[in-house]
Amino acid sequence: MSARAREIGIVSVAGAWWLLLAIAFLWNRGDDVGRLPALTASFVASLARGPVWGWAGLLASLAGASLAGLIGFAWYGLGDAIARRLSPLRDRPPHDDPIAEVAGVTLLGAAAWSLIWFLLGAVYLYRVPVAMVALLAGLALAAAALARDRPSPRALPRVAGSAALALIITTQALALIAALAPPTAKDTVLYHFALPKAYLAAGGGTEVPYNIAGYYPLGVELHAVWAMLLGAPMGARIGEAAAGATLFLFAPLLAMVVYGWARERGVDRAGAGAAALMVTWVPTAYDVAASAYVDLALTAYTAMAVRAFGRWWTTLAARHLVWITVGIGSALSIKLSAAFVILPLTLLALLRSLKAASGPSSPGPSTAVVAGSFVVALGAGIALAAPWYARNWMRTGSPLFPFYLGIWPAQAPGWDLERSQLYETLFSLYGNTRTGLDYLLTPLRLAVAAQPDQPPFYDGVLGIAVAFALPLLAWALWTRRLDATLRLAVLVSACLFVFWLFSSQQLRYLLPALPGLAVAIAAAGATVGGARGRALRALMLAAAVLGVPVTLAWFLALDPSRVVLGGEGRAEFLRRRLDYYPYYEVVNRELPSTAKVWLINMRRDSYHLDRPYFSDFIFEDYTLTRYVRAATGVEEIRDRVRADGITHLLVRHDILLDYHRSPIVDERRSREENVARLELLAAFFSQGTRLIKGDQKFWLIELPARPG
Repeated sequence: MSARAREIGIVSVAGAWWLLLAIAFLWNRGDDVGRLPALTASFVASLARGPVWGWAGLLASLAGASLAGLIGFAWYGLGDAIARRLSPLRDRPPHDDPIAEVAGVTLLGAAAWSLIWFLLGAVYLYRVPVAMVALLAGLALAAAALARDRPSPRALPRVAGSAALALIITTQALALIAALAPPTAKDTVLYHFALPKAYLAAGGGTEVPYNIAGYYPLGVELHAVWAMLLGAPMGARIGEAAAGATLFLFAPLLAMVVYGWARERGVDRAGAGAAALMVTWVPTAYDVAASAYVDLALTAYTAMAVRAFGRWWTTLAARHLVWITVGIGSALSIKLSAAFVILPLTLLALLRSLKAASGPSSPGPSTAVVAGSFVVALGAGIALAAPWYARNWMRTGSPLFPFYLGIWPAQAPGWDLERSQLYETLFSLYGNTRTGLDYLLTPLRLAVAAQPDQPPFYDGVLGIAVAFALPLLAWALWTRRLDATLRLAVLVSACLFVFWLFSSQQLRYLLPALPGLAVAIAAAGATVGGARGRALRALMLAAAVLGVPVTLAWFLALDPSRVVLGGEGRAEFLRRRLDYYPYYEVVNRELPSTAKVWLINMRRDSYHLDRPYFSDFIFEDYTLTRYVRAATGVEEIRDRVRADGITHLLVRHDILLDYHRSPIVDERRSREENVARLELLAAFFSQGTRLIKGDQKFWLIELPARPG
């Protein structure tokens, strides 16, 4: 067979593989891509219905975005100052694209500011003047850095000419617009924004009763505290928009890390842009950036650590160990799951130290020095994150709280061993992998069958880009066309995937494995030359771009444009997005400031609530279920509720009173007993109470006053 025929055959097989994946992917996209025409029509109709923009809302959004930009410059300023004090950190790239260096320094500064805000919270200095002084200090450092190192005006036009960059900017723009809108994502109103709001009210890093997320490491959320403080003098809406835009900043920083990493490994600008595109056009990555979630920050710091580890492996230079320290410490300050990257890196470091000992005699470092240096770097990284875990240890008795109470007992109001075990069980429901075949087919299921808001289907959308490129990556590994650093990156990504398989198969938890794969795939594509290489790269780009209609559908379903531009009011937007928000308006406007509301199955949205409240974490009917199951009458339940100081109930009753869905129903008991319990619950809601507002789904109920 001639070389030409072989090339045509390879391209034809690759095209068929792309087509098969694309058809399977689009076949399962009826809930978003399938609704794209209807969503587009609805979006156009909403623009035609009312004003598109208004000065007040537009200025609030612009002010919020501007404050976020200033915070980003402050990150860079402090990061540059630290890097200059540690001169080996100023690691100039061998090409004229300093993007990875800029991103790394900015991420370093963000990590440093996060630690500063943790310490300020410990001494209750969450105050507007403190936030202003911090911003001015960061901007002064940034101005000094830019005065010393003026960016080359020649690099930007060459980068900006790539089609991949235009697509990256498109998805970043959509995510930024959504991030500027009032928050509606579940975890954001539960804790990403709710906890910063509570910290501002207290003036420091206080314990928020029953919000167990307050015991997570919150390294990213503290930047929302900073943004809200800066916006507070201009209005809560500006602080809210600034917080969303600030957390969004980790999305472009991640894209810059991936792009710069690929350029460093010899990939041309178009290929490096394609690598960044493979990550940014993952629909779930867009959703994280748009919702003020923290997973992209975790992904960026993980990529920083893995990239630095590969460079340390080949050079044993100390400066790379510092970046490993920063990456691991910052990642652990965001989520405990970042510990998954420590094990493969530690085992590989041990292997590298043994390799140093078995090599030819040279003046190089010994096994003990190599292993010891990595252990010191790893220990320093853990020490950077230690304040979060030490705080938990002091507050609860376990640094790992609220997890693993069966291994390390601890306690806090609203949490116990049973709920910890229920929480771990809840995480295990994602992916619904039961057999060995399920595990083997997971990469394919991730590519074509993943769905948002459906735990059995990973609660997200990955797209087909990685699955399409896996054969190319396997071929490049088999023929040793990738250098040692990229082979290590693929190995670490594979380890993260395996850990993910046997933990919680929620798609956004897999994002830290993507940057290494994306860079390795881009490098593998760069080794294929000629028409075949151009065709393969075009197919890879087309595979990544299939995420565009999904992301666009999600953006149109949210429809944040008018509220960001000021044509739609904040309350109007929230009424449209949150079916329970009209009840929150009644609570905030009509209930006395002394009222205390019990939220039951209301997503524990405490961010949009301005009255004292009580609510269980995650399992929001847990306390009510135990009260009802243990009670012999309505007054017994009411006495327990009064003892908690509760005056009102805001409850989603359609689930609670449905025999087939109610948590009150205990399958171990007879139907008669369960029906009696449901009747007791209904009586608790209705006997002697006043229904302030209600419909087929929610009730806002005033409880009778305590006798006497």
